[in-house]
Amino acid sequence: MTRSPLPHSTVRWGLVGAGDVCERKSGPPLYQLPGHQLLALTRRDAAKGADFARRHAGKFVPDLKDLLEIPEINAVYIATPPGVHAAQTISAAEAGKHVLVEKPMAMHTRECREMVAACKANGVDLAVAYYRRGYPSILAARTWVEQDRIGELREIWLNDQFPPSHRLDLVHFFAGELDRVRTETVEKGLVLHAVSHSGSALRMNLGWKEQPGAPEQVKLTGTKGSILIDDLKGGSAIVTTPSGTDPVKFPPLPWTHWGLIENFGHAIAGRVPHACSGEEGLKSTTVLDIVSALEPDRPFAPVDYANPPVPDSSRSGKLNLLG
Repeated sequence: MTRSPLPHSTVRWGLVGAGDVCERKSGPPLYQLPGHQLLALTRRDAAKGADFARRHAGKFVPDLKDLLEIPEINAVYIATPPGVHAAQTISAAEAGKHVLVEKPMAMHTRECREMVAACKANGVDLAVAYYRRGYPSILAARTWVEQDRIGELREIWLNDQFPPSHRLDLVHFFAGELDRVRTETVEKGLVLHAVSHSGSALRMNLGWKEQPGAPEQVKLTGTKGSILIDDLKGGSAIVTTPSGTDPVKFPPLPWTHWGLIENFGHAIAGRVPHACSGEEGLKSTTVLDIVSALEPDRPFAPVDYANPPVPDSSRSGKLNLLG
């Protein structure tokens, strides 16, 4: 089905799974951003769901079916555990609602593809909440790379203060699709090595810490210089080239999902592309499927986005790849 742009300016949200992520990161933008309204929400724990509605916005409804039957709702934000993302996204698409789904997109690539297909068949948009693509520092860094400010991108380093799926998404955002991957055993766990089709190299821990107060950091090294973002949420992007060092300060967003949700509203209105579409978001899931099937300390294995292996769910759980 051909998608039609949103015929009105307001995104009228239904929220599925009003839990901790919505409390701390994504809930307020659904009703604080201009042109956005939170009309209804649902949660398995009815008392907590009703309390969220009382303190934020919208009305509590018992279940997803009730929420999808509200005709005024035109977009659904799915913030439930990944095991139910696929079924809930497909239900929302069949009800004619645009979908923003939390990361990781689903349990494996096959589910991700089913979600993309359902949204296409029903003429609605699907986006994935890899919200760091909406950070001002990340957007500025990508613009500088595209402007050749540091030359050809050759290395990407990301610290382990945020989940592997988010880090892989940023690798796709900066360097495009991966060509090959391998894992290496080190004292503290496994390290992922990767090379993109564009020639950029990646080395990152597969484990992650998310220690309180510790900043998330990214360094991009090119043939003519580098960009170090010392705190993704609101620090400086330090550009180093032969002509000197140029630090640029970025204030934090009101809420971490602010830029992503703002983009979603513009995208379903047909004004801009999605920051992370379903097709783009599934790429990180595909790579994690491949990683879960790798034997450590072996040569590089090719990354085939079209034909990933069936993921090893036991190994994925042990590595916390679905975090």
